[in-house]
Amino acid sequence: MSTNLATKKNKSSNVFSTLVYGFFYGIQDSEEKALEDFFSSLHKAQQEMYDAQNFFDNVIDQELVDHAIYKMEAAKSKYIYLWKQAKDKGIRVEI
Repeated sequence: MSTNLATKKNKSSNVFSTLVYGFFYGIQDSEEKALEDFFSSLHKAQQEMYDAQNFFDNVIDQELVDHAIYKMEAAKSKYIYLWKQAKDKGIRVEI
């Protein structure tokens, strides 16, 4: 009888351990995913900035110059915003 009770206790303790482990590492995984998404956004913003600069450098039609400038400034603003977000969150980004 005591063996049966000990087995039940072990099972419930294993379930609890599994839940705690899953919860803790689930939080860690979601934080890592958020950080990975942030760096992906930062990289994408950097690429958009380079693409906008390239568009401006190669624009031929005078009517598109204003549009090219707008794209450059918008991409630059987004990139700077993400850098500030990183700084505010204490994230160090090395280039």
